[in-house]
Amino acid sequence: MTVWTSIASWFGLAPAEPKRGRQYASSGGATAKPVTFDTAMTVSAVFACIRLLAETVSSLPLNMYKLDAEGNRTLETKHELIKLLKHRPNRRQTRIEFFEQLMLNLVSSGNAYVLLGYVGKRLVSLQVINSGSIEPELLANGDLVYHWTQSDGTRKRLTEAEVWHVRLFGSGLVGLSPLSHAKKAIGVALAGDEKITHLMSNGAKPTGTLLATNWPTKEQRDALRTEMNGLINGDQTELAVLGGGMKFEAMSLTPEDLELLATRRFSLEEICRAFGVPSVLVNDLSASTVWGSGIDSIISGFYKFVLRTYLEKLEISMVVNLLPRTEWESYELEFDADAILRANLKDRVEATSKQVLSGYMTPNEARKSEGRQPKPNGDQLLVPSNMTTIDKILAVVPARSKGDINE
Repeated sequence: MTVWTSIASWFGLAPAEPKRGRQYASSGGATAKPVTFDTAMTVSAVFACIRLLAETVSSLPLNMYKLDAEGNRTLETKHELIKLLKHRPNRRQTRIEFFEQLMLNLVSSGNAYVLLGYVGKRLVSLQVINSGSIEPELLANGDLVYHWTQSDGTRKRLTEAEVWHVRLFGSGLVGLSPLSHAKKAIGVALAGDEKITHLMSNGAKPTGTLLATNWPTKEQRDALRTEMNGLINGDQTELAVLGGGMKFEAMSLTPEDLELLATRRFSLEEICRAFGVPSVLVNDLSASTVWGSGIDSIISGFYKFVLRTYLEKLEISMVVNLLPRTEWESYELEFDADAILRANLKDRVEATSKQVLSGYMTPNEARKSEGRQPKPNGDQLLVPSNMTTIDKILAVVPARSKGDINE
């Protein structure tokens, strides 16, 4: 990459991203409707799951720590990398917007690609590339290169040193796409939405046929079609009058026949399962009793089994891809997930009080965790005065009591 390309990327002059319309067809089997990124995002469950994961991860504070020889950590604020990541990774985006775009690509396609912009050896910009425009290739010598199709149709070959590649579980070279492997459920959801849209645009009136006792002539059939067409297609609500023993027989399946509500419910569960998101977190109220005290357990499980894997994947990936090899053992990057796991005020006060009284944290550390100002003499650890060590007890009790204690 030339110095000009790096500077252009920083100032937002790099080529625009190509359109997103790639069809996901890596997993086998036909689908009810064709599934692309754009069509999948029209399904509310898909949009909600991706938005939840992207916005939750991007909103977490990001900290950098310096490690000493014993592994103790101190907060690092002066390093060039944390300055870049914590505020404005590129000219156009804040940290939150950058990680939202990165997570959008990662959660939908299983891969996120970030173009690294350098001036000399200094990293000055991080620009997410649309994952649909990148084709990784493993060379015979073991090197991985990335073929980038730009908006004007030109292709550019990028090396591993120019791309920060984050991947979900997969082959080890590329991650598996959740959208691709959930495309059957998404296709069913799209087909169900299309059917409902058609019914609603037609006034929820089914199509059908006219049954007559005699065989009408062609002119009579054409006249009947013209008269009845507005009643079965559109929002007209005039009362139809049929003569000559004619009877209207519905032919299309009704929403009840299609069990559209059950189909939509099934699609919601399947899509949420593919993304690892509890359906209640995307406003599924069919099991509304989970709201209340149970929501804390749901959020805790969501963090442990879904969010934590994304966070740790990003944390180690940033260290090994954005820092030189000589600094891997000296620094750590970590998302602060306390905002997600933060308990209610009553539980926090109880837990903090126990930690202060047991000497686990100082009063000022407890105040800081609640966003309060420190107090004088609040930096000393406190311990209960009625607690001591057993050797001090043995030093003051009579000899016979010592024997009782030893026994």
